[in-house]
Amino acid sequence: MRSMTGFGYAEGEGVLGVYRVYVKSVNHRFLEVALRLPKELALWEEKISTFVRQYVSRGKVELRVDFEPRDEASMVEVNIPLAQAYLVALRKLSEALALPFEPKVEWFLELGDLMELRQDTEIWVEEWDRFLPTLEKALQAFLAHRRQEGEKLREDLKRRLAEAEEKVLAIEGRSDTVRDYYYEKLLRRVQEVVPQEKVDQQLLLQEVLFYVTRSDIHEEIVRLKAHMERAKSLLHQDRPLGRELEFLLQEMHREINTIGSKSPCAEISSLVVDVKTILERMWEQVHNVE
Repeated sequence: MRSMTGFGYAEGEGVLGVYRVYVKSVNHRFLEVALRLPKELALWEEKISTFVRQYVSRGKVELRVDFEPRDEASMVEVNIPLAQAYLVALRKLSEALALPFEPKVEWFLELGDLMELRQDTEIWVEEWDRFLPTLEKALQAFLAHRRQEGEKLREDLKRRLAEAEEKVLAIEGRSDTVRDYYYEKLLRRVQEVVPQEKVDQQLLLQEVLFYVTRSDIHEEIVRLKAHMERAKSLLHQDRPLGRELEFLLQEMHREINTIGSKSPCAEISSLVVDVKTILERMWEQVHNVE
């Protein structure tokens, strides 16, 4: 089991510079990958995104790469022909306006189209192979942290599920008291208007049977216990489980709500509240499971 919360870091070197990769994530219904890359590495954006998706199936993942070039000057290319053309045009302009012409290099720094980052495809293809181990190392550290947090979630969920199972068994043990509850309740009501010696016991039992049948919670308990057994089985597996656990908790909540609405017994109602509280806490935890 893996948590959707995690962090990883790695540092490595290539021919063109030093790379520092930071990965972190929080819970999210689906997989969302956000990259923060320096301009030099923009051409790797799709590759990095695709690579991250091979490691993660769910969560909001943010990956940042810091790049420190070995020789910053070598990363920049100057368009010399264009600079020469600008120089000729400026000289003509100064002559036409009868202005002194004293060219300065600083002028050209303001002309953004004269200089650009070197994007030699072949060089960067080779550099990708040198960067990849650093990216993998950061993602492995990130996954290790997710697994560590996931194990904590697993143990907590197993403990809470065991508590809920005990409560459900207690509900099951008290389910037979429903018949006695309705018998006593109906008998009291009948006795308020009819002398006890005139009470038709057969008719009374038929009425009790009607209410007991309508309030029977046996099927709900069977389904609830089945969902709990399935959840226990999932908690022993090492794969993305979040969506399945969310579904099972929804089903458990539906069954326990039905039990609560059907049962008139105060003891059962109290146990139902306990189970619902446990399931709500589990629901909060499961929201962070990948």
